Amino acid sequence: MPPRLMDPSSFQIFMDALLNRMEQQEARAATTNELLLQVVQEQRHARQDNQKFQQQQSVFNQRLLEWTDRQEKFNERQEKFNERQEKFNERQEKFNERQDQFNIIFLDEIRDIKADVRGLKQEVRTLLDVTIKQHDERLKRLEEFMDGFLRKAG
Repeated sequence: MPPRLMDPSSFQIFMDALLNRMEQQEARAATTNELLLQVVQEQRHARQDNQKFQQQQSVFNQRLLEWTDRQEKFNERQEKFNERQEKFNERQEKFNERQDQFNIIFLDEIRDIKADVRGLKQEVRTLLDVTIKQHDERLKRLEEFMDGFLRKAG
């Protein structure tokens, strides 16, 4: 059977439909390409943003490591200071204990001295009384002697 030919009007309708379909496919392909281009650009932007973020994260991590190192060094210095402070406090406590002992001994000595001074005062008063009595007696004897002498002479 020989191939059948289409009549010209059907052929024209077919060609119009074919052209219309091809134009729609081209429009879809253009839209698809445009969308793909937008997707690719978005991916590039996302990749650039991600790279920028990774760089910033890397800088942040580096700074965090440096800060951590500084903090560790500070903590070590603080621990050494605390140890020195603790030793100082122990020495200060021992000094305070010795000072307390000295103060107790010194206070006892002061009390003893005060008691001795009271005793000396009493002894001085006693000696003073005895001395005054002796002087009074001597004065009395001198007066009696003078009275007796003046009577003999008179």
